[in-house]
Amino acid sequence: MNLDWQKQVSLEVTQLKTTEGNYQTLLINLLPPRELIATDILPHLELPSELDLNREVILFGQAPIWLYVNLTERCRSVPWLACYDARKNVAVIIQSQVAEKAPGDTISALLNQTPCPAILIGGPPDSGKSVLANTLRWDLLKKNLNKQIFLHRANWDGQGNWAYETANRQLVKRLVRENEFRIHESDLTRHLIPDYFEKNRRDVKNLRELVDLVIVDVGGKPQPEKMPLVEQCTHYIIISKSREQIGEWHELCRPKLQPLAVIHSVLKTRIDVLSTNPFLEIVAGIWREGEMLTVPDVLLDAVIVGTRH
Repeated sequence: MNLDWQKQVSLEVTQLKTTEGNYQTLLINLLPPRELIATDILPHLELPSELDLNREVILFGQAPIWLYVNLTERCRSVPWLACYDARKNVAVIIQSQVAEKAPGDTISALLNQTPCPAILIGGPPDSGKSVLANTLRWDLLKKNLNKQIFLHRANWDGQGNWAYETANRQLVKRLVRENEFRIHESDLTRHLIPDYFEKNRRDVKNLRELVDLVIVDVGGKPQPEKMPLVEQCTHYIIISKSREQIGEWHELCRPKLQPLAVIHSVLKTRIDVLSTNPFLEIVAGIWREGEMLTVPDVLLDAVIVGTRH
């Protein structure tokens, strides 16, 4: 199985709430900047195994036309297929094999009256942000079976959810090493950074109108270019292996967001509560794939209570 494409595109199945009920939706998230998405991923692209091709499919997300055309072809057998128009908040039917739906018909999305909470996960590299974000999402889903919780990765390291759901760990490490997009280190791509985070800001804004909770992994640098995205979030969690670097993440987030927790990440199995007020502060580990199977209960409770609305 060729997983290189999953370094560039994340495909996730969810439900879109509409005036007609909930419809199966394929969320498309580009991991590196759009300009760096390579067309040679197309032969290897795979639809998620949980996508039911005996049901309707709504394509949702910003992506190149050629990717949309390819996904349309892959979903040609479904009863009807639609694309979501975020500007008008409708799903537009583009092909149908049933009498009830015709190309050009629209279905209005039921937007949240109040945008849902969005939790920013921040902290220096190699502290466990991506493991925390993925584990937190799954634990929240298990606690809230009827909730839609979406993990949005707004960083270009390419470690989408696939990296934590693929059994072959050596393959994952090789793909990350060989394909990481370090656009901030090249004069040829550095100019893409502001547009990249503005695009992610729009993505999170749209998601907050559609789901019940968004978790946002923003990468390992508290860059000012991230502020548009930061301001689209409501809460934050810092996970850091270095006490000295926690302050700069507070500085990035605190003017706008409510702190939920600070996690001092350690390389040993440990959970110690240091404080619960004004936010949770714990020492915990080990934040590595396969070793942190669930988040500590005290952290899960803090997130549930802190984001209740």
